[in-house]
Amino acid sequence: MTLALPVMNPKLPGHELLKAGYELTPSIIEKLEDVSIRTLWVDFPSLDFLDKFIDPAAMEKQSHVISQIRNTFEAIQGESVPKLDYDGYTRSIAELVESVMCNPDAAIFVGDLCQQDDSQAMLRHSAAVTYLSLLIGLKLEGYLIRQRRHVPIDRAKEVTNLGVGAMLHDLGVTMLPQEVVERFEETGDESDPAWREHTALGYRTVRGKIDPTAAVVLLHHHQRYDGKGYTGQDFPVQQGESIHIFPRIVAVADMFTRLRHPPGKRERPAVAALSAMLSPTLRDRFDPHVLCGLVEVTPPYPPGAYVRLSNGKHAIVIDHNLADPCRPVVRMILGEQFPPLDDELGPTVDLGEEEGVDVIACEDVPTLRFNFKPEDIPGYAEALRGWA
Repeated sequence: MTLALPVMNPKLPGHELLKAGYELTPSIIEKLEDVSIRTLWVDFPSLDFLDKFIDPAAMEKQSHVISQIRNTFEAIQGESVPKLDYDGYTRSIAELVESVMCNPDAAIFVGDLCQQDDSQAMLRHSAAVTYLSLLIGLKLEGYLIRQRRHVPIDRAKEVTNLGVGAMLHDLGVTMLPQEVVERFEETGDESDPAWREHTALGYRTVRGKIDPTAAVVLLHHHQRYDGKGYTGQDFPVQQGESIHIFPRIVAVADMFTRLRHPPGKRERPAVAALSAMLSPTLRDRFDPHVLCGLVEVTPPYPPGAYVRLSNGKHAIVIDHNLADPCRPVVRMILGEQFPPLDDELGPTVDLGEEEGVDVIACEDVPTLRFNFKPEDIPGYAEALRGWA
């Protein structure tokens, strides 16, 4: 096997560990596992129809964002009055947005292919939240304009400050005592008053140094649409549309990313995280328009995934089915091995048109219980009509 995409160094964001075209051996793969490389994209002619979903340029842009997040976190911990490179933040976010708009098909893979080792979990989380927030924001352009009707249209749909706020949303966590952070990671208890202060700590640090629409993300990303969130002492709790649209978007991206990559636990499939977000327990926390945007930009079964179907056959996902997200478009595998040989790739099938055929496992992880229907997503039918 040879690499189709470079492997980025998990300890040095922005630096390549192995270049595209490098021939993999068992010993190399073992070493990559030892440094927490979770995903490789290898060259395989039989599956070259998936090439449109990968974009090295977008990966490079996201690496720049990660480097800035890391530098900022280190500055906060090392300086009493840290300097924030707002111009640098906006430049990197603008470049990342441009790369997404130039190749929207590739957007769904960049977050997962951005490698970080376990000691830099916060960097990985912040990078994933930034990218996902931008994808949602770009998808919800019309909603942004309606929510920000007090500013000119060109400015209302601009998502650069959304990205800056998402980059820095957990800045306050780096300022908490280590025992508070460890306690939260072990218990997930958001009622801890000490943990809740991270929003106010981060906001006070950036206030007046970055755009107010970016700063408010740090303060309000744990506000809930149903009014049951928190902001830390001295700041009132808000609800619904009184919360700025940017923190409403980051709140969704933050929760999805935490569900997908729970601290100290195995990564969960995207369909499992989405199912949890849409459950009655969680969905009332979030702006329903933003939840619809999340489902649109985050396929439950992403292209390239190896899936098992309820009819006993295997397939490769090749496209997202917006009308019925858990029933993707797949390419059937005729033989028993994976990856398949050229003559073992069968027809393309839209599972949305195959009554009684469901995806029951993804990458050998059982997923049937996580599948959801379009009607389980509040407002999704209206959102589809709007996107069309």
